[in-house]
Amino acid sequence: MGFLALLAVAAIGWAVWTGKLQQKQLLPVLLGLAGAFIAARGSLLIGVAALIIAAAWYRGLTLRLFGRSAKPSKQSALDDARLLLGVSRLDEADRIRERHRTLIAHSHPDAGGSDTRAADLNKARDLLLDDLNNKRR
Repeated sequence: MGFLALLAVAAIGWAVWTGKLQQKQLLPVLLGLAGAFIAARGSLLIGVAALIIAAAWYRGLTLRLFGRSAKPSKQSALDDARLLLGVSRLDEADRIRERHRTLIAHSHPDAGGSDTRAADLNKARDLLLDDLNNKRR
């Protein structure tokens, strides 16, 4: 058991040294390790409770330190663009342009729409058409 504790401390030290673990995250990690050792020594209820608390604490710190969401992926951006224009993954360029023309007619600033909505529609159209062109190459 002492060897495992020494190995865990070495792993945590390495993670802090390489920057994979920030110092603010040390306490929940140590609480989780303590919970695991307590559970292994026979106090299962206390050990599991400590592990659950440590996991929730670590997750909350990670969200606060690194933001609520990761950088959106290209696929996520494509899905959002499809949703905005009301097209599917199977629609071709003609259908994308047709939907864009229909929506932009109502959302264009000259027709009483907003600048941001029109810009979002244009960006979504461009993103989807670029994706289609890249798939054809």
